[in-house]
Amino acid sequence: MYMTANVYNAIIRFAVPILFILSGYLLLDKQEDDRTFFSKRFSKVVIPLVAWSMIYMIFAHKYDVSSIFSVEFVQKFLTNHVFYHLYFLYYIIGLYLITPLLRRILVNANMHDIRYFLILWFFFTPFNQLMGFFGYNIGIPVEAATGNLGLYLTGYAIKKTRVTNKIIYLSGIIIAAALIIMIFGSYIMSVNSGKFNTFLTSTSITQTTYAICLFILLREALDHMTRMPYKKIENIIKAVAGASMGIYLIHPMLLHYVRHGIFGVFLLSPSFLSPIISIPLVTGLLFVVSLIIVIVMQKIPLIRKIVP
Repeated sequence: MYMTANVYNAIIRFAVPILFILSGYLLLDKQEDDRTFFSKRFSKVVIPLVAWSMIYMIFAHKYDVSSIFSVEFVQKFLTNHVFYHLYFLYYIIGLYLITPLLRRILVNANMHDIRYFLILWFFFTPFNQLMGFFGYNIGIPVEAATGNLGLYLTGYAIKKTRVTNKIIYLSGIIIAAALIIMIFGSYIMSVNSGKFNTFLTSTSITQTTYAICLFILLREALDHMTRMPYKKIENIIKAVAGASMGIYLIHPMLLHYVRHGIFGVFLLSPSFLSPIISIPLVTGLLFVVSLIIVIVMQKIPLIRKIVP
């Protein structure tokens, strides 16, 4: 059971880093004035953050609406402690705030400058985290080359780089190696600590390289698909992409009901189904149900603003 969960956990670890990479890929070379940029981001991120913070606060307090009018809610909202998955919106808002400045810098930068920054970031963030596991943290503070900014700029760098067959093959090898290291690394740490343990974070060296290489392969695959007669598949991808933010925001609530039993059936219980089957089954179920709910919400005036 443990190894099944461990394998699935490693496989899905690309999600958050790829969201940062994709954001940089789509936004950093876009030509628009600051007012237009912030007005678009406000409707797509800030409004959903406020709305879903209120929804999850009520949800966490057993549907007590008065909880959103408390000092506790204000404190949790300001400190990113309302609900665990909302942290991504806080991170992305932080990146959006510096995006206009980054755009002006990148207009005057060449690829050599960008690669130099990304090397610094890789050394002082993913590599430094790796060294930290062995007790050898680098003591030089390079504040600008930390956090998820490197992933954000990596998206821009990928967009400006010609991807050759050599890069594609190398990406495949790195993905396989990263998965093996994540699976067995987490297993060894868990055995040594006596409880489930993992070194996987959005900026860990394995998760970062895994996500970057997977993004390259996915981009090439989707680019190839758009040049072939796959119109129906392309339409499905666009529909899912348009609902992806809403799916992300709503799925923890649905997962709660799965964990606590739907109609008395605990889908994630080993006594019901083997984890090999139940984990992808529940994932697929949550995805489909979330997608349907979001599509319906997007057709309702005002409500659609919280599932952009």
